[in-house]
This record gives sequence, C-alpha cells and structure tokens, in this order.
Amino acid sequence: MPRRGNYTLVAIATAIFGIAAAFPAEAGSGEMIGSISVIGTRFEVATEDGRIVPQNDLVGAVLTIGDGRDQVPLRIDAVETDPRNPDGAIMLYSMSSRDAATGEWRNICEADIEGRRMGFPLAGTWTQDGRHLPSGTAFSITCTGGAQAKCVRFGYRPWQRSADGTSLWDHHQACTRMIRADYCGDGVGHTRNGTPIVVYDRKGIQQDEAVPDMSFEAAWDAGGALCVSHTRIPDVLTMEGLARICPDVRRQERPAACESRAGALILNRSIDLRRGSRRQPTAP
Repeated sequence: MPRRGNYTLVAIATAIFGIAAAFPAEAGSGEMIGSISVIGTRFEVATEDGRIVPQNDLVGAVLTIGDGRDQVPLRIDAVETDPRNPDGAIMLYSMSSRDAATGEWRNICEADIEGRRMGFPLAGTWTQDGRHLPSGTAFSITCTGGAQAKCVRFGYRPWQRSADGTSLWDHHQACTRMIRADYCGDGVGHTRNGTPIVVYDRKGIQQDEAVPDMSFEAAWDAGGALCVSHTRIPDVLTMEGLARICPDVRRQERPAACESRAGALILNRSIDLRRGSRRQPTAP
C-alpha cells in the first residue's frame, strides 16, 4: 500500500498531505489532460485543447499525482454532489489507487459513519502539526470520515467568506482542531472516532443545539483550544494531563466564561464523562 511519511492512502482521520498534480494524466475518454486544478472540492480538469471535462465524464479517469518524489495513479470511480449540501458546492468522489503488490485497485477511503467511502480534493497542504497551508499548485485529498472533510461539509469552506466578508480559512482550521480534540494545536488528537459532539459558532453557520447529557467542552481558534471546561475523553486525556502537555491552554471549568472567550471561532459541546453520562447522541 503506498505510503507518504507517516500517512497512508487509506487514511480516514487525516487527509493525504502534500499531494500535487503531475502531468500528463489520461482521461477516461482517452484524451490527454492539459491541466488539473482544484476549485473548492472539485477537480477541474482541462484537456490539451482547453475543454473543461464535465464532472460525470471524469468517471474512469486516472490522474497521476505526486509530491515531486513519488507518483501515484488515482482513479476516479464515481462522482456525486454531496447530499448534505444541496447548493451543489461540494463534490464527492469515489477514488481508488493501485496496490503495488497485487495490481488491484482499492478505494483509498475507509467507510465514514454513514458507510460512505468517498472524499474530495482540497487546495493547500497540511503540516505534521496540523496546519493548513495555502498553495496555488498543491492539494490534499481528504475522505468524508476525516476532520478536514467533516469541517468543509459543516459549512466551514476555507475558500469562501461568511456573510460579513470574513474568510472562513481560520474557521475551517479551528474546526479541524476541534474535531480531533487537538487542544495544544500540535497535530496530536485526543479523541476516538465516533465520539458525539455538537459544533457551533458565532457566525451562525452551525447552530448550538441543546442535547441531554452534553455540556460545553472548549472554545477554539486556528491554533487549538483557547480554553477547556472538560476534556472529551478522560481516559485519553484528563484535565490534569492537559495542564502538563499544553500549559498555555486555560482550564476554565466555568463553562459560561470559556464559551464567551474572545477570539473563539468554533465552540463545541460533548458528554462530560466525569459525570458518568451514558446517553450517546449521534456523532457528526
């Protein structure tokens, strides 16, 4: 199975980092591709004569992608508009990579909570400490079970602006920190897949929701948690452990004080397992 550093092509919690387009690539129709760009979550493929290939015609196309050292063939097996986003701004792709040992094509995504094995490209690259860096040429691929894709599908689209003109780049970054419980902003998550949370913000993109047994957890900006009222999973990280690994993150056990923290871009609620709650709401 192709590997890139500490990441594999079958990654669901993180995107494949640092992938850039390599040319030429062969379209499913047999035409040669002249250029590939990423617009939002869409592969925009142009043939050598400048024709933009319709999205449905990308099915069967094999794109050669790489980082300047390794090249990996990526086959597009299906294309659909994200059913969660009826405005049509988000495309989902089923993508396969060829197994070097067997020659078989394998889906690069594991199933998300809905059983979907799809993903999309996202402009920019990601560092080991979880920072999203802009790029005009490189893109990453994230699967729908991963934090980057979840945050886009929540409405934090890094290529867009909110109604008041604010870029959503940092909101998307803060959301990825929150999804992974990356309190310290160092790329290390402190949660488990499938853990239920409520996500909301001050822009009204995601609304707060009162869920029994859930309480305020933390306020987030692009660099990680600004303050934390309780950690998401004490078995993974306790409040005392949080103080040891990132002492700059304020432990604020009065939820109202943390929730009103200036500069917070993303806020969330989760079950405070210190209270012995048993209810398990639906995970995002």
